[in-house]
Amino acid sequence: MKFAFLACLLTVTLGSNDAWSQGATGGSLGNDNKSLSGSSSEPREARPASRERSEPRVAPTRRNSGGDGGGSVARFDGRWRISFTGQTKICAGITADSTLTFSGGRGSDGSTVNSSGGFQGAANNSGVSAIMTGRLSGRSGGGSMRMSNGCSGRWTAVKL
Repeated sequence: MKFAFLACLLTVTLGSNDAWSQGATGGSLGNDNKSLSGSSSEPREARPASRERSEPRVAPTRRNSGGDGGGSVARFDGRWRISFTGQTKICAGITADSTLTFSGGRGSDGSTVNSSGGFQGAANNSGVSAIMTGRLSGRSGGGSMRMSNGCSGRWTAVKL
């Protein structure tokens, strides 16, 4: 009985205002209709439309002298020592060295290097053909080599 009287007294004294029951006495900020899941049946305000550009965007121009994006092939001109190391079962551990001379993007063996250093070469010796691919950069390079006899491995290059 005392509890019921106390509850009624508090209700009359403090009032049954919604602001009091929510723990706030001022105005509302933002969404008055809050739910636990965060969803609301009221539509949100639309975002302002983005401005349209008066001129279309243009990609910046690149300056290069070779067309492949890395400068002139002349920086690879000169003598290079190529070292190959076999890695498959048929040639594991076998090494071979040779010298290659580049001039204007062409190697003395017919291989090519482009202005960004991309290297490709092909050779045929005693019925075994080989294809080399890789990259030269500055004074060194490297890549892979695959031969028709099943041997494949890695190569490195150093400018002499």
